[in-house]
Amino acid sequence: MNKIIISILTVIFSFSISIGQTTQVDLTQTPGVFITNDLALEAGSYQFNIVNQGVEHEVGFVLVPKGKYDATDHIKEAYVKAPVATGKNSLTDVVILEAGEYEYFCPLNPTPKYSLKVVDKVEIVSLEQTTGVFEQDNLTLKAGVYQFNIANKNVDHEVGFVLVPKGKYDAADHIKAAYVKAPVATGKNSMTNVVSLEAGEYEYFCPLNPTPKYSLTVIDKVSTVSLEQTPGVFKQDNLILNAGNYQFSIENQNIDHEVGFVLVPKGKYDAADHIKAAYVKAPVATGKNSMTNVVSLEAGEYEYFCPLNPTPKYSLTVTN
Repeated sequence: MNKIIISILTVIFSFSISIGQTTQVDLTQTPGVFITNDLALEAGSYQFNIVNQGVEHEVGFVLVPKGKYDATDHIKEAYVKAPVATGKNSLTDVVILEAGEYEYFCPLNPTPKYSLKVVDKVEIVSLEQTTGVFEQDNLTLKAGVYQFNIANKNVDHEVGFVLVPKGKYDAADHIKAAYVKAPVATGKNSMTNVVSLEAGEYEYFCPLNPTPKYSLTVIDKVSTVSLEQTPGVFKQDNLILNAGNYQFSIENQNIDHEVGFVLVPKGKYDAADHIKAAYVKAPVATGKNSMTNVVSLEAGEYEYFCPLNPTPKYSLTVTN
């Protein structure tokens, strides 16, 4: 059973900083290419900082809705304020990006057209390192757009984060968007850039710690199971599910304190036996609901309960 704790990725190789409510995205051009070769962002306000690295003439920047390349379709706010000479940089104006598919390129260099995916919400995945290990040791996520929040718990030097397609460990195969924005010192944390993850098999590790390589499975389909708690009970009192990938939506109906959710193999109630992916992402206040992370359930017998309410233990049978 995968063990996951998530507070809750097309490759990006860019550095973003927030300026008030506007985020700056650095994009570097070398002859004929952008170093950043596919980008994902959360809907919002942006300025693009275009850097000319070794192109021996001025360059620019064009951003368009996907597939629309006529000059009339150019997003004019995304033009640089001044042509970018060799070794220089120039900012665009503020661009307000709504969720959708875009492309960017430079006709002066010229470069290929690169995709920019803008989504309404970026999910955060929190991962903690102790000496030689990640505490979260195998992940399952739904295909989507993520940032990884990497925490250094008591490792006495800086750590990092590497994400790769399964079995591909060369630096050229690293998903650059998943590099942390700054090395993570003891007791600190650092975010990666935004990563768009398609369904497939990946691995993550830290070469600075160093850690083993852990699996990250990204899946297309996740089913949602809604469970409601009232004082001392779940309304749904025994479940039968097919083997597959699930998220549990836990609702607090009229309990005057926060509640949670615990899922275990049948008869195993120690904290070490809890299926960590099935913890809710946040305690569930009165009248609210909270989702668990993605749980991969194989055929077998399970039980679920809430120790905060507290409730009886209910059976969950998973069939093939």
